[in-house]
Amino acid sequence: MRKQTRIAALAAGLLALLACLTAPAQSAGYWNYDEELMDDRTFQERKLSAVDASSQGHHSMFAWDLYFFNSGAFSALSKVLSAYKIDRVYQEIPAPYFQGPELPEMVKRMTGQGIQVAALNGDRRWPEEGLDAYKSWIDALYAYNQRCPSQRIPAVALDVESYTLSSFKADPAAGFAAYAQCMEEAYQYAHQRDLWVVQVIPATLDTIDREQFEWFAAHCCDELSIMNYYKNTELAAIWNEVLTCRRLGIPVETIFETMPLNSYYSVTKEKTYFYSGARALANAVEEMKNAYGSSLGIGYHHFETMYHVYTNLYLAEIYPYAKSGADGDENGQIRVGERIRLRSKNGTVVPAWLSPPNPETGASEFCYLAVGIQLNTDYAVFLDGEDYQVTTTRPLCFKKKSGKVAYSESFHAERLSPAKKE
Repeated sequence: MRKQTRIAALAAGLLALLACLTAPAQSAGYWNYDEELMDDRTFQERKLSAVDASSQGHHSMFAWDLYFFNSGAFSALSKVLSAYKIDRVYQEIPAPYFQGPELPEMVKRMTGQGIQVAALNGDRRWPEEGLDAYKSWIDALYAYNQRCPSQRIPAVALDVESYTLSSFKADPAAGFAAYAQCMEEAYQYAHQRDLWVVQVIPATLDTIDREQFEWFAAHCCDELSIMNYYKNTELAAIWNEVLTCRRLGIPVETIFETMPLNSYYSVTKEKTYFYSGARALANAVEEMKNAYGSSLGIGYHHFETMYHVYTNLYLAEIYPYAKSGADGDENGQIRVGERIRLRSKNGTVVPAWLSPPNPETGASEFCYLAVGIQLNTDYAVFLDGEDYQVTTTRPLCFKKKSGKVAYSESFHAERLSPAKKE
């Protein structure tokens, strides 16, 4: 009897194994049997889990603005990076910045905080227009790394959103194939220059063509970063990607959106945590970790709005202009010191530090980065030195315009003559 039981059990086991080997891809759990995507409730009801705690994924922050190049403001800005345990920043770096002193200084500050800098770039038209601009940018990055080995940038993140093109939408399979071919070329070009490549992708590529997706993951990247933005499917939507990446030995991370509503970028309330707050975002991250383990990386998009989610305050850029044309540069601007202060009527003081000039412009562009702005609050501008005085009498005030926050303001100042100083 026992022998017969063992034989039956063995046969059942072999049949189960055969069923697993011949089962269609959707049986892994991301798709249901009707080929419809699951929402998170279904995901949780089925108690799906892919916990892998064998490694620690990155905590990444996207930075499309150049705030981290501001040395004076960095200490205040980095508090948000520390709060979210950020160990990698995807920083957009225009090519001219590879030539100046600001980039190695910024990388050094980041390294001092235990944060790796990855260079961020991407243009959805690359599959149609070619990679000449990308290759020139990679060459500039490679030259920078050769010149500044102590502040080397080891990785690039490619946010190439070709899926938003009308041609891609008209024929997703052909669009995906063209995108994958282009990204293989981009990957190889970066790899030949000793750069790790992170591909930033939507959470839908695997639903277009699963075989093409696996080929893409295996041939076009060292790591995947998934724009997993729909909050009600964020657990289920990356199931297939995570399992595929783990089978291929590729690190993978999921990204949380924190931008405010924006029709141009298709940001809706269904996608963003901007209005939900820091606690809701932390709960979502914890739930994601419970489902996939510590090896799943966590990404946040992007720093400017993450600053608001964490502090409920804002960042703003203040542009100084000369009252007299004789005092101004070719832009009509005037530099009035390394720092200014904004003071509200209730006595709150917000510091604003001078940002480095923008090398992409033909002339110097002076701008002060204010850290900790409140909306609908009047601020007076105060200068630290005695060589200039503010001539603008109206207060600076940051308000929402057409549903959006105005993140910039300006004021006028003049150079004081020796007689006026006395």
